[in-house]
Amino acid sequence: MVSSTNRINASHCDGLMWFGNVDWWYHNRGHASTRMATRLARYVPTVWINSIGMRIPVPGRTEIAWTRYTRKLKSSFKGLKRTDAEGMWVYSPLFVPLFSRRAIAFNGFLLSMQVRWLMRRLKIRRPSVCISMPTMTPVVERLPWVSVVFDRCDDFTTLPEANRALIRDLEIRLLGRCDHAAYVSQELFDREREAVPGAQFIGHGVDFDHLSRCRPIGGKRFEPPGALADCPRPIVGFYGGMDEYRMDVPLLLKIARYIHPGTLVLIGPLQMDLSSVLAEANVRHLTQLPPEEIGRYAAQFDVGIIPFLRNEFNEHCNPTKLKEYLALAYPTVAMRLPAFERYGDLIYTADSHDTFITALGVALSEQDPDIGRRRRAAVAGDSWDKVSHRVGRMLAVPGIEPASS
Repeated sequence: MVSSTNRINASHCDGLMWFGNVDWWYHNRGHASTRMATRLARYVPTVWINSIGMRIPVPGRTEIAWTRYTRKLKSSFKGLKRTDAEGMWVYSPLFVPLFSRRAIAFNGFLLSMQVRWLMRRLKIRRPSVCISMPTMTPVVERLPWVSVVFDRCDDFTTLPEANRALIRDLEIRLLGRCDHAAYVSQELFDREREAVPGAQFIGHGVDFDHLSRCRPIGGKRFEPPGALADCPRPIVGFYGGMDEYRMDVPLLLKIARYIHPGTLVLIGPLQMDLSSVLAEANVRHLTQLPPEEIGRYAAQFDVGIIPFLRNEFNEHCNPTKLKEYLALAYPTVAMRLPAFERYGDLIYTADSHDTFITALGVALSEQDPDIGRRRRAAVAGDSWDKVSHRVGRMLAVPGIEPASS
């Protein structure tokens, strides 16, 4: 292992390298990391470096394996591009798609050269780095930074098909190298807070003003977008990334059949095999929408759902969509997870398929507009700007106001 403890002695950075946990070109851009990176790009040049992943898709074992290979190959040819809307740079790195210790170390060397080139190209001399994926740890160790922030969004040792021991070793190294760790999972924060002097629980923000405008409480519903105009009601919906380690396919089938002839709407990129669900006559799938468009579509839901598997990986997740559902003020039905406990009196949670369907029936019959107001009030003080500024201060980004006392 090559380890660099060199730090750039500067009060502020002049650019950010953001080692993302998704690929900008085909994953869900509503993820917390993309929300923060795009906002910090307003202050300093920011490069989103697409994820190199943590596991190899295996045809016959990994769902939609060939689709994963194809989309990554297409992304890799994009190189360095600047986004029009955000003014952020996006880079698709060249790497060896293997995840042994030797391959990860080699990728650290290979990617460090690419990062040096990016910094020269963009004239960044005092970079800070935010890193989400532990497989990028060797890159961080090889280069000097003003500040290193570990975006501790998930416990990746629990990701199916990943090498648990190897990923844990990388996470430990990164926790030891970083200056700050930013947590969205209270459980992970409580477990690791003593390991990093700069550990902070930041949670999630929400585009509150936008979402609340999309769905007035007690008023007339806006006309649905064309793709949903002919959907029979009730509309029960989900949006976001759909992965085989998150989504409960048998539960989705039961939901679709329970609400028939109403409509189950799924919005987002298909990252798993959902053919059995999509075969149901009352299921409508829409491809990925930009975050600024999601509100118009999600506002048409009568009930929002979070039909996640109750597994080890999801136990440490904190879906951004929960606060968004609350801002939209409609009923939410979710499988019970630790992140939802804080909002237990505002949402319906279930421990099994049967109790989920029962809760869905109650949610569909909800009539009290006051609970919608309480849902909205619970997240009214949250914003992505506030969360991003906290992380920006960790990253020594200039121009961000100090935290208020």
